Amino acid sequence: MRNSFNTAGFSEVVHEIRNDPAEADFWYTAKARSSPSRGLSVDIGPALFGTIKSARSFRVEVGDPADGPCADAPLPLHLALTGIASCALTTLVGGGSSQNVVFDSADMELTCRDGAYETRVAVGGVPEDKVVADLLDQVEQFSPNYRTLTQHVPVALGFGSRPLPGADGAEVAAGRTVACRVRWISGTQLLSRPLGEGCGPDLRVDAPKQLTGVDWGPNPQEYLLMGLAADVAAQLGRLSRADGRYLTWEVSATGREDIGGLLQADPAAVVHLQDVACAVAPPRGAKAASESELTELVRTAFAHSEVRDLISRARSAGLAWQPQADTPVPSQEPGCA
Repeated sequence: MRNSFNTAGFSEVVHEIRNDPAEADFWYTAKARSSPSRGLSVDIGPALFGTIKSARSFRVEVGDPADGPCADAPLPLHLALTGIASCALTTLVGGGSSQNVVFDSADMELTCRDGAYETRVAVGGVPEDKVVADLLDQVEQFSPNYRTLTQHVPVALGFGSRPLPGADGAEVAAGRTVACRVRWISGTQLLSRPLGEGCGPDLRVDAPKQLTGVDWGPNPQEYLLMGLAADVAAQLGRLSRADGRYLTWEVSATGREDIGGLLQADPAAVVHLQDVACAVAPPRGAKAASESELTELVRTAFAHSEVRDLISRARSAGLAWQPQADTPVPSQEPGCA
């Protein structure tokens, strides 16, 4: 055990993958619901870790991006940024633990500013700069969610039982700043604090028990998919309300992670998320809308999703870092007054 990471447990997972490649496929699901009366929320669905199904229960109440700042809940983009930053920090600390590096602290701030992404990583207790630089190089290569941010990852769209091809690829013109700061606690446990536009409580992040976590919260990949499902659901609610239709929408987002890429168990493994898909169920209370009108609404909501845009377009987001002791302490946390 180093940094409370069960390195022996990770070695067992690598051994299982090399004996049976099917154990490397981890499938995740998130389900969001936008209701005129109950607002916006998102849950995780059952996950498949290799050949083992795991049903865990986590829900996050989400702020609607249309409500503007100080929604008293994380925005969908906060969830997605949490997923990326927590995945990067887990990869950093996990990689260091496997190389006998001991951390006093580690945190990462990830900011989306007008559609561009900026990072700041602070590391404490590691005296050699080259060690940190080498570990951050590994993060850029092997962190699944960070690679999903920096690579082009297609996102499929479906409505009801029908796929809607050609809906991916539209660029979203963002004009605001959303950020989160993720702090490593111990092992695979982290806390994320939403910053900037929108507020809410800290978000717990953890790896599943199959990857030596304790199920303290959703894992990084689930947070990224939760952000996608919640964002599309929020867009659907806003667009239908604008047309005078107060509909309840349910959206699921799924994705596959080849854990062999993260653990470097398979040199040929694709590291970023794969088979990412968003499925929209026919809404309740839609009798006044035609099938073609609803289809166009779904396409528009998907095209306007910032999180869909984050996943599907390749980004530049170099990891800037500094020793923790040199990190300036802000006089006031950005966020709600």
